[in-house]
Amino acid sequence: MTYQEQLDIIKAIPIKEGDTKVITCPFCYGEKKLALSKLDGKLLWYCYRASCNGKGVHHGNRGKQSVKDYLSNVARDRSNGRPIPEIVTAVENHPPAIEYLKSVSSHEAHQKKWIKVKYAPAEDRVLFYNKGSHGAVGRALSKYGPKWISYGKLPDGIAVGLGNIAVLVEDTPSACSVSRVDGLVGIALLGTTITSGIKKTLSKYPERYLVLDKDAALKSISQMRRIDKCLKTRLTKVDLKHMSTDQICQLIEG
Repeated sequence: MTYQEQLDIIKAIPIKEGDTKVITCPFCYGEKKLALSKLDGKLLWYCYRASCNGKGVHHGNRGKQSVKDYLSNVARDRSNGRPIPEIVTAVENHPPAIEYLKSVSSHEAHQKKWIKVKYAPAEDRVLFYNKGSHGAVGRALSKYGPKWISYGKLPDGIAVGLGNIAVLVEDTPSACSVSRVDGLVGIALLGTTITSGIKKTLSKYPERYLVLDKDAALKSISQMRRIDKCLKTRLTKVDLKHMSTDQICQLIEG
């Protein structure tokens, strides 16, 4: 079915501005398989069934309510960063999302609920949320667009796991990989800077490590050490996402 044919059917389904609903898919007839939303005058639909090609986005004109909502939310959206996608589903509903988690050693952390992970179909991204869901980072599964996008606010980074030893890493999948080791909590910097929020988070842990790629600038490492003199630095040529738990232990133990 072509995009235009799908759009004609979707337009006939009643939905109010700002609403999101999950209904029987009109294309494959799967019960509660089609997510449909109308946000800021834009229609978005996506069928969770892998065999169905029901998906699309239509940029329509804003109605009066949409314009009012837009004007009232502009300032708030700017201060809170890019809004987290409203239409998400369990990663189990999208096999490529599960495959991605397994490929970067993040599936175990998801299964143990050490981190909240969802799939955003409209953007084709796996979302990793920080605690409280005030922010998230999205990893693209497709080859188009930026690989990573940040949503909302993430001043404290993203912590994954249970334990008394904090291990600072650059990205969220690396934090998930570290969390597989008993006693270690991976904390994703989402960059190479220790913010005041991350510094506050680190104060909860008696033992703290920083793991960076061996190509990391010495200037960045020295800056972090000045912020936290108790921070022990470890450099590696092997990506944490592809390390075994034994290899991670050996790295931390030095």
